[in-house]
Amino acid sequence: MFLRGFGAVGLATGGVGIWRMGSNHVLSPASGPAYAPWDEWEQPGERPLEKLIRAAILAANPHNTQPWKFRLLDDAVDVYADTSRQIGGIDPFLREVHIGVGCALENLLLAAEHAGYQWSLREAPSSTDSALQPILGVLLKEGMKCTSELYAAIPLRHTNRGTNVPGKGVDASLIQAFGDVRNSDSDLRVFWFRSHDEMRAFGDLVVSGTQAIIADSGQSRSSAQWMRTSWTDIQRYRDGLTYDAQVLTPSKRAMAKLLPPLSVRQADEYWLRETRDTQVATACMFGMIAVRDSTKLHSLVEAGRLWQRMHLLGTLRGVAMQPLSQRSRAPIGLAADVCQRSRRTAARRQLAGRNAISVRLSGTCCTAQPEALSVERAPLDLLRFASSRIPSSLTHAPQVTDR
Repeated sequence: MFLRGFGAVGLATGGVGIWRMGSNHVLSPASGPAYAPWDEWEQPGERPLEKLIRAAILAANPHNTQPWKFRLLDDAVDVYADTSRQIGGIDPFLREVHIGVGCALENLLLAAEHAGYQWSLREAPSSTDSALQPILGVLLKEGMKCTSELYAAIPLRHTNRGTNVPGKGVDASLIQAFGDVRNSDSDLRVFWFRSHDEMRAFGDLVVSGTQAIIADSGQSRSSAQWMRTSWTDIQRYRDGLTYDAQVLTPSKRAMAKLLPPLSVRQADEYWLRETRDTQVATACMFGMIAVRDSTKLHSLVEAGRLWQRMHLLGTLRGVAMQPLSQRSRAPIGLAADVCQRSRRTAARRQLAGRNAISVRLSGTCCTAQPEALSVERAPLDLLRFASSRIPSSLTHAPQVTDR
């Protein structure tokens, strides 16, 4: 009788496992309509400028919240921050939202140049939707095609959270190349931390920042709400963090999809462990994009543009890059703390009051792999259309209306 009951339980358990294997697409990672934008990014739309949006939405952004919206005209694109998509208590001042929108703006400008447009920037019109914050308007006119090497890296760029490849680092020539790719905003500074003392100080601060976030129940819940664990939710929401984007081994990824979702506490413990034992422990160097005033929207947008360009360049050079902004959310700037702990006095003076994006570099090649893809919302869901052309002398642009 016992064996018969045990067999029934085994059959039931096996049936559940087979059902979850199919429903969560365990054997076909990064599949379905939510991943289509990566393959369709150069397809033309009904309007010529739609192609620019397809490139823009593949940009880096916090927690894959995709905090942007675009207003498409015949000769312009207005860019907005969608504040309804912020990460709750983790980003109360929209710092990461603005950085993410800056990343999307940079992709849009690279795509515009590739399509043969000359661009200029203006103020974006206000919106009747209180959740939409005007960032910038991009005026476009036909010119000569000018393709940057960074454009080709747009569909290949992914945040890489994996382990560093031993013996493969970042040489001085790439550091110089990162300096050459920076945009023209003079208020931005880039700092690199490569010595043993700097690396240890940086890593300690990132880990302590992670601990502080998970110790705050509000911030912890804000982060957890963007985790998508089922194939159904991935296709429904087309945003957030997934197992496929965590660079897990095939066996770990399959197990994560087969088992019930982790609790918030378990997910926090996993994040802390990976941060400490993988991302910090195996990095070959750390960096910081710093701004003079992290409350200025323009400075954060420009920092996002620079981060996107650097990440695209790193992708082309086979270097994995990952933002590690845990400690950057604290009142004291991360880089200044590192310099203080490592006694780097001159840099500490330069960094007084600065803070923006802290990053990790490793030797892991981060070219496109199916399991590294993030999900993306459909481009047309992010557009608002207007048919009028914008005269060059316009000073007060019309308000955004619903599509």
